[in-house]
Order: sequence, then structure tokens, then C-alpha cells
Amino acid sequence: MGCATERAAAAVFLALLVAAAAPAAWQEDVLALNPGGFPPPPAELSARYVFGWSGIEAAGASVHLGRRDGELWQCEVRGGTTGLARSLWKLDADYTANVDEAGWRSLSTRLVENYRHHRVEQEFEFHADGVREWRKNTKPGAGPAKWREFKAPGLRDMAAALLLARSQPLRTGDALSLAVFPGEGMYLVRAKVEGREKLRWHDRERDVIRLSLEIDAIKKDGATEPHRKFQRGTVWVSDDDIRLPLRVEVKVFIGYVFAELVDIAVK
Repeated sequence: MGCATERAAAAVFLALLVAAAAPAAWQEDVLALNPGGFPPPPAELSARYVFGWSGIEAAGASVHLGRRDGELWQCEVRGGTTGLARSLWKLDADYTANVDEAGWRSLSTRLVENYRHHRVEQEFEFHADGVREWRKNTKPGAGPAKWREFKAPGLRDMAAALLLARSQPLRTGDALSLAVFPGEGMYLVRAKVEGREKLRWHDRERDVIRLSLEIDAIKKDGATEPHRKFQRGTVWVSDDDIRLPLRVEVKVFIGYVFAELVDIAVK
């Protein structure tokens, strides 16, 4: 009887070890998303976006994407709060990302945020199973600058994640799973292609691809949990050779925030 109990306990213990070692379903989905056959963006592209909350403009940003050397792409974003929002919460941010077209993999990123009374600097070094992050905060009591490790398969910054998603066929019903590290935390972004439609943009109708978004937080143990502030999101991407997001709407716990393309230049 004792031997049978010990064997049963050993079998349960072994099963737990196997379950712990096996990748979660979301990890398999992320790793299965390889670059699609859609052609890369133009070699030089500049765009300007406005951001807001519940229909009120609160920030703006300029984006520049360009091929730098061979398969190296660089994405630069410069922006900050504007108008009334700036008087309440001053923020200027500079973001630079280096992306390898082979796999649309993140290589390194740098983010600098200047607030009214302090500054935050971050550097990210991406590797096969995650990212190494350096963070310095000049806010009193924030502590010394340090490096931290975040582990997740297929982890990318926002630029690489968007370029990988852009490369897909984006057929109606297609589902994409992306592990994204915007800074400070890891997130699982699930996008589903809802279909093609028309979107009124700059006083004319544009052909667009509509995608729905779901976002979960990825914990250090690899488990996921619902994002505490995000509820749902929708992205309208231009259905053309450029495939640039024209509008994004995200429902959060206090209303909705939006981003909208206001200008684009291609070389």
C-alpha cells in the first residue's frame, strides 16, 4: 500500500514538472507567428499622430521609419502632451528602436521621458528569450539606476511588433498573438482581423482593415492576467501598400483614448 502511494505521489510530481516545463498556449501562438509575405514599408516614411481622451486632443507625436543598413530598420518617435493636458501633466518623450527585418526582431531600444520635475531613461537589449532593461529615474526616492531581466519568448518592442503584424496576410478571421514590451512590463496582445471596410479620413473615404485588440499582462512566471485598465481596442489600418494605422480607439476604465494619423510623407 505504501509503495502504491509513493508511486502515485511520484507520478503526480512528475506530471507537475512536465506541466511547468511545457510552454503555455500563448507562448506557442507567439512563436508560431513568423513574418508574412507582405512587402516591407517604404525605405523612408514620416508620419504625425495626435492622441486624446474621449475625443479631446491631449498629445502629439512625429514618427520616422527608415531602412538604415541592409535589413536594419530604425523607428524614431518624438512627442509630448499638448494644450490643456500639458498644463496639467507635462511630458516630452523620445523613443528610438532598432529592428532586424529578418524575423522583424527587436534589437535594441532607447526611451527618454522628461516630466516637469524629473526624467526617466530606459535602454532595452533584446535577446532570444526576453529583454534586458536598464532604467534610471531622477525622481527623489526612486533609487539607483539598475538592470532587470524580463523573460518571454518572442518578446518585441512596439515598433517590431507592428512591423511583424503588418507583414501578415491579414485575411478576415486571422488571429495574431504578440508578446510586447513597451517598458516596465510584458503584455500579450491578441489581434483579430474583423474585415475590410471604409473609414472617413481627411474628408474622404479610405479602404481600411479593421482589427480588434485584447491585451493581457504577462507575469514573471509566464502566466497571464487581464490588463487592469484596458478593456478593448480597435485599429483601422490602411488597406494599401503602406498599411499604416489610421486610427486606434482603446476603451479603458475612464472612457476611451484614441490615436489618429494626421499627416504622412513617403520617400
